[in-house]
Amino acid sequence: MITVPEVGSEGLKRLQSAHVTIVGLGGVGSAAAFYLAQTGVGHLRLIDQDIVEPSNLHRLHGADQSHLYHPKAEVAAETLPHYAPWTKTEPIIDTLRASNVNELLRGSDIVVDGLDNFRTRYLLNQYSYETSTPYVFASAVQNQGHLGVIHPPETGCLECEIPGVLDRPEESCESLGVTPTIIGLVGGFAASEVTKILLHMQGGLMGRLLTIDTVGPDFVVVKVPKRKGCRICDGDGSKPELPEADPVTILCGGRVINVLPKLPLSLDLDLVSRSVPDRDILAVSTAVLVYRKGPIVVSLFHTGRMLIEGVEGREEALQIATDTWRQAAGRLAALA
Repeated sequence: MITVPEVGSEGLKRLQSAHVTIVGLGGVGSAAAFYLAQTGVGHLRLIDQDIVEPSNLHRLHGADQSHLYHPKAEVAAETLPHYAPWTKTEPIIDTLRASNVNELLRGSDIVVDGLDNFRTRYLLNQYSYETSTPYVFASAVQNQGHLGVIHPPETGCLECEIPGVLDRPEESCESLGVTPTIIGLVGGFAASEVTKILLHMQGGLMGRLLTIDTVGPDFVVVKVPKRKGCRICDGDGSKPELPEADPVTILCGGRVINVLPKLPLSLDLDLVSRSVPDRDILAVSTAVLVYRKGPIVVSLFHTGRMLIEGVEGREEALQIATDTWRQAAGRLAALA
């Protein structure tokens, strides 16, 4: 066995015993997962609420056309062992929100951000602060990427540097585009920073923010000091209240709407799929049923959560979701 001097056999043991959670398995998240598995991390928890679509195949590590309409977390968990059989993968197909953030992230040595929205990033940031868990912030749009390592109380937090961001669909990667090269760079740098933390090496981006622009190319690093008045870092010691997720949320690019049921359901998707014409079904598994409803594409998860693409707005999405839940409940009651 040959290892680089900074790792060695003891370092490999540390990597194999590590538990890393990646939230968001899109371009950056899937790239980070690939490199972390290849590096030797023993356990990867993979959290994502979305499915693989044709428009994002070019930026997903490990996904191909056979994975279309399957959950991104499951696809990553299925493909990574082909490259890194030593890595245990734990896919979680869910929306990370205030009510489940502690449950989903519990036991993580480090949390990696593969997200496309600040609403959820601020949840990770607050979790990082409250539990002193290192948090690797990462993002990529067009030819530009950003990366930083946050570890309160040693460093400032995400809201010290980037407070109060409101997510706008027109500023997302779905609207502005993103190149596979910047995704690979940011995901690779994120995996590198995670590895350095696990090996107790000096992390160059601890408490700093790196901006990469591949057009130049330019690499700029700035220090992120603690900001006076930050609601997370500079409070009175009380925990800021975490806002609960809106049950109807417009996702990246504004093309898809995520709808949560009031209470989690437990649906038999095979049973539900029998009422959908075979020609309209795009994919079905124990986790998700994806089908066309005219010009609309519906993804129904076994928990009752839905992704609805092609509607005019929140009200139409909520109406489709409500009708679907009612019909599914009626089929289950008929069999009882």
